[in-house]
Amino acid sequence: MKTALAAFALLAGLSCAASAQGPVYGVTLGNVQAVRDVNQNVSAITGLLANQSARPINSVLLTFVLYDEQGREVGRVRDGISGPLAPGQIKQIRAVTPLQFTRVTALDVNAW
Repeated sequence: MKTALAAFALLAGLSCAASAQGPVYGVTLGNVQAVRDVNQNVSAITGLLANQSARPINSVLLTFVLYDEQGREVGRVRDGISGPLAPGQIKQIRAVTPLQFTRVTALDVNAW
């Protein structure tokens, strides 16, 4: 249990520079966090997508890059939202990976 809490505390405090990322077709990504569930041996990367444009967006595809404590890339994970994202609407994203990492950044946000 202490190991699970320690891993949770380590990854729960991680945030992503993507929160400062500019709009892609009026989409912004913020509040990116990662939490490791050692019992299930997976990490969940969560964040909020906001449509700040004046038109609906049909789909969004995100790519996150995962790094170890030495700053080496250990993998990538993708998540997406299908269906309309109305102007002003905010949706939560959640990408799950078994890879172990200490830092996550958003590589790109594609919207159409």
